[in-house]
Amino acid sequence: KVFEEHVMNYIASLPDKGKKERPVDLGYRMKKGDIKKVVNKGQDPKSTVSIMYYGDTNYDVKEARAMRALGEILSIKLIEEVRENESGVYGISARGSINKLPNGSYTFNIGFPCSPDNAENLINSCMREVNKIVDNGPEAKDLNKFLEAERVKFKENLKDNRYWMGNFTGSFTLERDPAEILNTIKNLEELTVKDIQNVAKKYLTGDKTIAILMPEEAK
Repeated sequence: KVFEEHVMNYIASLPDKGKKERPVDLGYRMKKGDIKKVVNKGQDPKSTVSIMYYGDTNYDVKEARAMRALGEILSIKLIEEVRENESGVYGISARGSINKLPNGSYTFNIGFPCSPDNAENLINSCMREVNKIVDNGPEAKDLNKFLEAERVKFKENLKDNRYWMGNFTGSFTLERDPAEILNTIKNLEELTVKDIQNVAKKYLTGDKTIAILMPEEAK
């Protein structure tokens, strides 16, 4: 109640100057090329690895959905193959997105903490899993696992006010129909194994940066 009163008194009463702000592309970009950087910092006998793909692209809503699905599906494979079969990694995940603002761009990140002695081996294992999807596409069973998880998550999200507010804000910013949220699962179910393989070929075969945090050498 008090919060609502403050909103009405101090925010709703602000004058509207009729201006509509728009994001501005300032031209900042990540460094191009295949880059590998090792940083020695800290005393804990643990390493952190980040494998990052990034660059400019034209925003496409279907590609954006496929990119997100690619991240979730690759996470499934990395957990199965890298964490459970090879051990040495404490947790691992992959995330991908295609952004419209302030400029068309994509980012894809694989990250995990591990033993310093095992960092290079695990990086190689991750790249093998990436290349499998690039060459052959994901397995149908993994696409189905992703879709099932999305159905459960969407059902819960519909009960969350923050989810709805995020949709309204995003729809206003990206100039899209906010009612499209109701087609979330239908749109994801239209994705095919080939769609996901195509975005893997397009975005996971170019520039990347591998960053490795290692502990400082003993003095």
